[in-house]
Amino acid sequence: MTMARVRARPPVIILYNVYQSWSPEDRAESERLTQFMAEGLRALGHRVAVAEFWKDVRPALQPFDPDEWIVFNWCEGVEDEIGGDARVCAEMEAMGFTYTGNPPHALRLSVQKGRAKQVLQRWGIPTAPGREFQHPDQVTEQTWDEANFPAIVKPVSAHCSVAVTREAVVCDLASLRERVAYVIETVKEPALAEKFIVGREINIGIWGNGRPRLLPLREIDFSQIANPLHHLLTWDSKWVPTSPDWNSMPVITAPKVSEALRARIEHVALATYRAFGCRDYARVDLRIDEAERVYVVDVNPNPDICPDGGFAGACYAAGYTYAEAISNIISMALARRNRRRALRSTLARLRRTTPAIALAALS
Repeated sequence: MTMARVRARPPVIILYNVYQSWSPEDRAESERLTQFMAEGLRALGHRVAVAEFWKDVRPALQPFDPDEWIVFNWCEGVEDEIGGDARVCAEMEAMGFTYTGNPPHALRLSVQKGRAKQVLQRWGIPTAPGREFQHPDQVTEQTWDEANFPAIVKPVSAHCSVAVTREAVVCDLASLRERVAYVIETVKEPALAEKFIVGREINIGIWGNGRPRLLPLREIDFSQIANPLHHLLTWDSKWVPTSPDWNSMPVITAPKVSEALRARIEHVALATYRAFGCRDYARVDLRIDEAERVYVVDVNPNPDICPDGGFAGACYAAGYTYAEAISNIISMALARRNRRRALRSTLARLRRTTPAIALAALS
């Protein structure tokens, strides 16, 4: 029996936001997915409300009592605002709500790729060498080691493979300078260049607090792409159905890995989860080179959790239905709220009793 079946069912607000730029079809799909989640949770015994917002979360949550409701936070970003999901979480905390998912500091770190790399290095977690460039003129023989070619160039903050094409991987200083210029001009933010690890790409979902648990591995299948320097998830492969990259990189749901490699992947992923201060759930993306050395390439503390997304797929492989997986995450937030309430109760009792104990000792 899964955890979702044995724990109490708190009332849940499904909080999601819309983008004004969405097409009517996008909007309809968002509403369909939200209702699918709500119906699944109701079937498990949750009382469910739905709250939609664009940028300001406060009016959407104002009608609800934070002492009663748990918020399932389905805000993956805010339109035209880097780090908007972190800001939304901070506002929910100010309103007194307990919500699922990661706290503001972990979300902010995930959109600061240069700082995230420094955190990994400080914790001794293997990651490809790299650096930020504010301007293409900064790319020189003094600032970039030739040993770090081939290199991949991407925006320092934007997610979802924004500005990542097959041309993102470069092999010489002139091409690196050109690609840095392209990213800065296209995305209007600095570029991050890092050594491109030729090899496999595996991601692993992690959930839980205290003793987080690992979900089954998932691997990107690059077998249809001949050039190893094109073995990367591009914007087109994720978002453009008419592109050659679309459907060319399916997911392997049961990757073949040795026990030794599996142990290294799990150790690195758990260390990363803890180093970033993650809670409830997150996904760690890794590259594995020909010598089976493991490198962290990305940490996503707010991964897509749609029913056909990668995190949900890992939950299915672990034996959960979609509704059970969502309810399990809600139970983590509920446990966190219960611990806070117990701590407040203990502190209040100590404030009442400590003066009396002190007076008795003096008499």
